[in-house]
Amino acid sequence: MTIKQSVLNTFNRVGIDYNSFVDKNDKVTVKNRFGGGSCEALPLIAECIRWVYATSNAYEAGDQTVNISDFDRVRYFILEVDPNAYSTCID
Repeated sequence: MTIKQSVLNTFNRVGIDYNSFVDKNDKVTVKNRFGGGSCEALPLIAECIRWVYATSNAYEAGDQTVNISDFDRVRYFILEVDPNAYSTCID
């Protein structure tokens, strides 16, 4: 999978260690945190979904250290790479 430089820059800024997932192609199960189902996704997408959930929780708790533009870029990356995982877990 080719990842745009702008996304790589965002991953670096927000601490998503994409290098540890680059060679992992075995799908893993990701679950909607509100009980809205599950699906299979690449490990990098699963990590991005975990990050979105954790960042959303932090925002709700008052920690707004992550820029909204970075948050959105990670969400759009999930949508671009795996629309099914996005619609199951994020949308």
